[in-house]
Amino acid sequence: MEQQYFSRRNHAIDLLRAMVMVLMVFVNDLWRITSYPRWLGHAAVGEDFLGLSDIVFPCFLFVVGMSIPYALEGRDAKGKSTMSILSHIFTRSLALIVMGVFLVNTESGMSPDALLSNTIYKLFLLVAFFLIWNYKSNKWFQIAGVALLLFLAFVFKDPKGGYLSARWWGILGLIGWSYLFCALTYLFTRARLKYIVAVWGALLLVNMLLTPLREGISTSGSRLLFGLPKINFLGDFTDALHVGNGHTQLLTMSGVMLSVISMKLDRKKAFTKALAAIVAVIVLLLATWLTRQWWIIDKIGGSLPWVLVSSAIAVGMYALLSWLVTIGKAGWLSFLRPAGTSTLTCYIMPHLLYSLMTIFGFSTPAWMNDGIVGIINCICFSLLCLFLTWLFGKMGLKLKI
Repeated sequence: MEQQYFSRRNHAIDLLRAMVMVLMVFVNDLWRITSYPRWLGHAAVGEDFLGLSDIVFPCFLFVVGMSIPYALEGRDAKGKSTMSILSHIFTRSLALIVMGVFLVNTESGMSPDALLSNTIYKLFLLVAFFLIWNYKSNKWFQIAGVALLLFLAFVFKDPKGGYLSARWWGILGLIGWSYLFCALTYLFTRARLKYIVAVWGALLLVNMLLTPLREGISTSGSRLLFGLPKINFLGDFTDALHVGNGHTQLLTMSGVMLSVISMKLDRKKAFTKALAAIVAVIVLLLATWLTRQWWIIDKIGGSLPWVLVSSAIAVGMYALLSWLVTIGKAGWLSFLRPAGTSTLTCYIMPHLLYSLMTIFGFSTPAWMNDGIVGIINCICFSLLCLFLTWLFGKMGLKLKI
């Protein structure tokens, strides 16, 4: 039953992925705007607040998790061996981690005495990505891309003279580590819900134990549940596994769990599915309210209330899109499709545009970077990235890992 269900293309997941990615491009472009409503931005460090920018990444992790059963069951249906699937998981995770590390290093800029400027460095970096991971690349292109990537790793020098390092892994790197954990979990549990729920529960417990309590935020930030010290064996163990306090894996496993539950409910009536979605959202929102008594809503700290409210939003969005697809009313969203099928290309596109804008000295007038006009500017920028993603796909340029 699992293979039969997961072998079908889930257009609701594609649409959700596309919407979240376009929204991610939009909120990541807000740095160019001098003023915009506070609810569009991120919460400050230690602030009990949820802005639009704070729900984009968790929703994307949720979609990553929802896609895992489809990807792995699809490979199994094609007769791929367990070793082949394992190789695919590790290769895909490594690609995301490598891209994340390189991109996050460029955020600090380059030293004035470095061989390449930061802008030129980033352009070469994007060229290397397309040489290695373009879906039409042959082995010679890939070899050239790897050689270019090694050269870029060697010549990198940040403003303080530092070399290329993991730093905080970057968005793509965090996705890579989370995907690795959750894909391996699904490979060995498959669609057996009780085991998936058990892993999800373990991650929930880890998050509760390793996230500072509300009172600790205003003091040293070291007060954990049950009086655990800030540095403890559990934290050291999860750090070694690149799990941390488990928030990224928890969000991704939530997506895996939703896909498996959706499969279990596949033959139920539409009313039953809708009721299940509504109940799930209500339970998650109530859990958010309850856990907020102990922890703040904190994206940077990956707190449990933030995970739960983000999950509620993701479940609600998916349920709505799934219903629209079912009744044939989702066609008006088809213009978003390139961001859902060429997601990594869409994510990289702003980096390409920013570099080209710097090289050619292009910048928008000050009046276009303020208030409502600035927000419209960011919307237009995200739609431009969407269009270029579609255009690149037509030219055979599409990152695929």
